[in-house]
Amino acid sequence: MNKSEYSKKQITTALIEMLQTVSLDQITITSLVTKAKVSRNAFYNNYHSIEDILKEVYRQAHQKTFQNKYKDIHYFTSDEAIQDFISFFDENTQLLLALNKWGLLPYISKYNTQSVLQSLNHENHFIQSHKEYFMIYYTIPYFNICYYWILSGKKETASELFQIIKTIQNYA
Repeated sequence: MNKSEYSKKQITTALIEMLQTVSLDQITITSLVTKAKVSRNAFYNNYHSIEDILKEVYRQAHQKTFQNKYKDIHYFTSDEAIQDFISFFDENTQLLLALNKWGLLPYISKYNTQSVLQSLNHENHFIQSHKEYFMIYYTIPYFNICYYWILSGKKETASELFQIIKTIQNYA
């Protein structure tokens, strides 16, 4: 790992850890680099703002949960996909709330859309021709339900939310 990669890893790890106990408003570049044990120069050599770090952390979290799963068309209709969405939101609540606070939901939407569409290279001509609709139908409802769940303070447990989604599916 080169010096730049090391600094980025330290900074993103520090931000994630800090978001567990401190609100984004309280995180400064100084407190972040102190926690990361890197210099301010290391920060500015890799990022322009905390917003850039949030985007990077989101990409990493998304890849960790969903990497290569989008390639299987059946994944989108599976219980595993629902559980992965719920787990992703549960494990990354502070990050997602921070992204919301910084007005980065359009970034999340664009990133998610690109990730899914790049993976949906399926032999089925209908799905290939209409992959945008397919992606919207199967991913946006899960995303919106989970997003509402964290915005409302996660009043239900993850397993209760899963059962709610499954019940809603049965009514559709």
